[in-house]
Amino acid sequence: MTAPSNSVLHQGWRSGVTSAAFSARKQQALVLLLSQQLMEAQFVRADQTGSDRLWQEVALLDLNVDRILNLLYAGLDGSDRAALMEADNAWISRHTTTTPRRWGLSRLHLNRGSRRPTSALSPA
Repeated sequence: MTAPSNSVLHQGWRSGVTSAAFSARKQQALVLLLSQQLMEAQFVRADQTGSDRLWQEVALLDLNVDRILNLLYAGLDGSDRAALMEADNAWISRHTTTTPRRWGLSRLHLNRGSRRPTSALSPA
């Protein structure tokens, strides 16, 4: 069932939340939830099969393994969601860099000044 076109779901500008920000929040919620579940499975219950299933879910969701490992071994309490979110935000800020553009107007004209290859026809 699809939402009507005048639905709030289709008017992201009203809430001030863009789809990119919503996706980032949703992904962070998944990372935090899976990290908490992995902490419980690995460190509290020592459940190898449960831990394996959770790592398979991380792989299926294509989440950054280093991001999850950072939360697992940060020495935080798994039940303190605010501390986990703060640590995750710090990890994101360390690993999110703006890559400089490798092109500009000067590179758009790469062939400027270069000569065309001369034809190698023999005069015969």
